[in-house]
Amino acid sequence: MVTKYLFIFLLGGIRPVLSSLLLVDQASWDAFNQDISGRLFDGRPMMSPCFNNYNGQPQRINHTRCMELRRENSPSLYFGGYQNINWAACQSTGDNCTISSFTREDHINPARRCSQGSVPSKYVDVRSIDDVQKSLAFIRENGLQLVIKNTGHDYLGRSSASDALALWTHNYRPPIHLNRSFIPEGCRSPVGDVITFGAGEQFEKIYDFASRQNLRVVGGTGLTVGAAGGWITGGGHSLLSNELGLGVDNVYQIHAILPNGTYITASRCQNTELFFALRGGGGGTFGIVMDVSMLAHQEKPMEVLSLSLENRDPRIVENFLQMMVDNAERWADEGWGGYFQPGMQTDQPITLFMATSMMDHTQAEESMKPILDFALHSGTTASQNLTTFTGFGELMQSMETLNTMSLNHYQAAVSMSSRIVPRVNFQGTANKHRLVEVLNDIMHTLDQKTNSSLSLPPLLVCLTTPVMYSKHLPDMDRKGGPGYSSVTPAWRDGLWHVIHKRAWVDEVEPSTVADIWKETSQSMNPLRQLTPGGGAYQNEGDAFEPDPIGTFWGKDNYDRLFKFKQEVDPDNIFTVHQGIGWEESHRRYNCYPKLV
Repeated sequence: MVTKYLFIFLLGGIRPVLSSLLLVDQASWDAFNQDISGRLFDGRPMMSPCFNNYNGQPQRINHTRCMELRRENSPSLYFGGYQNINWAACQSTGDNCTISSFTREDHINPARRCSQGSVPSKYVDVRSIDDVQKSLAFIRENGLQLVIKNTGHDYLGRSSASDALALWTHNYRPPIHLNRSFIPEGCRSPVGDVITFGAGEQFEKIYDFASRQNLRVVGGTGLTVGAAGGWITGGGHSLLSNELGLGVDNVYQIHAILPNGTYITASRCQNTELFFALRGGGGGTFGIVMDVSMLAHQEKPMEVLSLSLENRDPRIVENFLQMMVDNAERWADEGWGGYFQPGMQTDQPITLFMATSMMDHTQAEESMKPILDFALHSGTTASQNLTTFTGFGELMQSMETLNTMSLNHYQAAVSMSSRIVPRVNFQGTANKHRLVEVLNDIMHTLDQKTNSSLSLPPLLVCLTTPVMYSKHLPDMDRKGGPGYSSVTPAWRDGLWHVIHKRAWVDEVEPSTVADIWKETSQSMNPLRQLTPGGGAYQNEGDAFEPDPIGTFWGKDNYDRLFKFKQEVDPDNIFTVHQGIGWEESHRRYNCYPKLV
């Protein structure tokens, strides 16, 4: 509680004064729309065609369109679509127009009230730098609430808010470009192969482009995630991060638009405070990223292990966790990255996916022997496969196994909390045993009634910390250097990024939603207490994290970010939940669950 109020006190100097969109007269809207070439649109919830009413007005159900949207696995294609559908809803009141991937057709009630929820009422389909600059001028002139949305892979609700004007950057996609001898603006020397992509570009296309050049780039496993949006501004972890670093470690230049409309270039050689802030300070806080120039690495063969293990006995999960913890430090130092889900007490299988480009097949087979032996002697049905891929590009084209483990696989209402676990917790028998106990206890805290019907395992463990890379972090990227990033220092010493998640169906009372969020957050308290030197990845963090400053940035980084925030955005036009400069009491956050 002390931390919570300290956070509010520290942010007290930035106080936005916002007006309602309803107070802007139609003539002003029309003039603005003409000024941006007709790119202003009404924001509608993605699933609104499935209902016979919308915002209190009757409408005809479009059955064909509804079925198309129900089958859609990429809500990022739609302005009103969100991967975690609770962020399209007003969770504090229950107002929404959402349908979960898990809702059966015969359970959809077309007469259910379909309301705006937290989908912004209006948006600009950004196609140019000029669109952004004119939109920001209009927002400042009218004192409007701003939302920045890319693809909607947002687990903290930062890309949604009721009664807001949104800038949708998803369609800003200038041609992807490769420069074999890239020199960042303000610098004198080339840094190597660099790929530049626009704000709306998604990983799938970037990976394909890089692969055709026999290159690879550090990026997420969700192929529809926007690479230049919240992923990079929050830090960006990857299957390749152990070897090649976080996303922010690989960025050499960013073009962005500041709150005052200035189009600016940031790199290790100029505007270094902005470069620091945009690489870990969080999305929607310091400006709008228009394009990113990222280092590309030579493609290398990859050894990939996939495992699915039937879970018939609760002891299997605990034994599996113990085996993973016992070997975690060695595997991290050998360069493995990956993900695994322990399942949940006989309801779900144990699934695992690990990969490295730092071993040949024989070495990988020897390294993975503990997992292969565990599967062989588990006494249950197991499917395991160690395969050589020609490179990261080919692996990303074969993503079905990994996507089933991804947070991006389902459209559902989801709460989550996470923690980066430091290396010290994997050292010594007592520490290892205690970590297994805590992780097992987190799974046992799950309320079956809110999660079991959705078949979402309660834990996702990401082996995506930059272990090997951080051992040789360039001097210029260390603290005090021009390339230092603002991510939590916990990334540099962590071995696991542990995510606890819960899910629920569409029509749940607001009080129940609040309880689920509260239980999710509190279930992670033992892991927080066990890892005092840890932190969390803000993009996949806890919306009710008790210590957001220490957890997401660390106090030194936070103080520097806050000072810069006051300089570039004194009116706090760019503000998001738990972001630098936010105020918890502001009406922008009225739709967040009310925890008591």
